[in-house]
Amino acid sequence: MNKKKFRISGGLIFNLIVFAMSIYLILYFFMSEDGLIDLISQPNSFNVLWIIVAFLVYLMNTFVDSLVTMLFIRTKYKHFSFFESMKVAFVGVFFSAITPSSTGGQPMQLFLMAKKNIAVGFGSACMTQKFIVYQIVTALFSVFAVIYKFDYFKSAFSSFWSTLLIICGFCMQMIVTGFFLLVSFSPKITLKLISLISKIMHKLSFIKNPEAKIERLKKEVNMFHNGNKELYKHKKLLAVTYFLVLIQVVLILSAPYFIYLSFDMPNIAAQNSAPVGTFIDFICIQSFVLFTSNLVPLPGASGGAELAFTLYFRQFFVVGAVNKIKPAILLWRLVTYYGSIVVSAPFSCYTKDRRKVNELKEDFGK
Repeated sequence: MNKKKFRISGGLIFNLIVFAMSIYLILYFFMSEDGLIDLISQPNSFNVLWIIVAFLVYLMNTFVDSLVTMLFIRTKYKHFSFFESMKVAFVGVFFSAITPSSTGGQPMQLFLMAKKNIAVGFGSACMTQKFIVYQIVTALFSVFAVIYKFDYFKSAFSSFWSTLLIICGFCMQMIVTGFFLLVSFSPKITLKLISLISKIMHKLSFIKNPEAKIERLKKEVNMFHNGNKELYKHKKLLAVTYFLVLIQVVLILSAPYFIYLSFDMPNIAAQNSAPVGTFIDFICIQSFVLFTSNLVPLPGASGGAELAFTLYFRQFFVVGAVNKIKPAILLWRLVTYYGSIVVSAPFSCYTKDRRKVNELKEDFGK
């Protein structure tokens, strides 16, 4: 009997590196000087209630996301419940968190919806339109943040690397938004992109049956645009979703402010005649953190997120002799990343039997 040889794949090596990096960062922010352990050893070092508020507020964004998904899907499938939508949302949270550049979230959401008899083409159109709405709202909010906090934004250009990160992050966000808008609203451009992909696939001889893959891609794109046409008929729905996504974005950006309050930093800043951050200040600056850290193509933007947080929020958590930046980073990551993984992980059980996805028969013509 032949035994299968164990092979170390590139994916396994990559996952081990990311895991080791995450463990190192957690230990560093826990155990280094002025880290969380030093903070906990001090009496009344921070208010746990504000940390709980930060986590609950951040968690609320997933429930808003569930509501938006339900509204989109119900334009065609009236039976789709909020609970089913919540499963889809948390599955997206989990697989986005554990995959590079959050690429695993939407495919698993589409698979789960397919199990609920939602046509893949229509489901793809809904999730892509939801993503486009999110990108547009975050892009517009980033522009508002740059204008509102222009002096602060300008002061962040303190070195070549910080300037490069800011410009690249902002430009990448605009490019991604523009790309999805073109693909969504222009079938002609989409077909040209498919034609370009077809030429590349034919030149790469190691790809089997490129013609079949291109035909399948064209069929899926056609279903996607048909799904978009269905969604565009609901103008009021789109207006409501933009409002809901704006609320979702504010909830996502709010966590650092509650961590700021947990350390009583506003009073400490006032006592040291230092600038006191407001809620609007924090959500604007946090938008800088997000579009900068998104440049890092690792699960959870590991490393990049912590660097961006330090770059933008240091002046609020390091005041006089008080230095809370390390525990602030760790608590922020626990609230917005590791905590989200823990809460959403149980929902991954709904994506079992993924090999059967090809056996699902969808009626795309409806």
